Amino acid sequence: MAEKTDEEVREFQRRVEEIFKELTEDNGMEVYGNLKVEVADMDTLALLKGNKIYINIEARRYPKFVLKYIVAHELAHLIVKRHTKKFWEIVKRIYPGYEKGREELLKMSRAKRGKNECQIP
Repeated sequence: MAEKTDEEVREFQRRVEEIFKELTEDNGMEVYGNLKVEVADMDTLALLKGNKIYINIEARRYPKFVLKYIVAHELAHLIVKRHTKKFWEIVKRIYPGYEKGREELLKMSRAKRGKNECQIP
């Protein structure tokens, strides 16, 4: 893993919170409870646990449209746990441009195959 400064972590946390707000509040999506998004140093790219969405710090280099897809993906898991047709309909409702982010993430995943860094697509 590449070294990261506290400032990089804070900046990425701010970016992720901004994306979360854009996809929820600014988009008219109402989330019940106290859901938070948090940057973490972990093995998976992202996960939903309890009232938090955790995003891997290594995703800080990803373009905004990929980060939006990752957050939308995790938000959809609040409603549907498995990747069913309904799940993808919800992802699309949250982030209509999700396919571009998903495709880019798949490309990055293929390029890093074997490192187990991308588990969302």
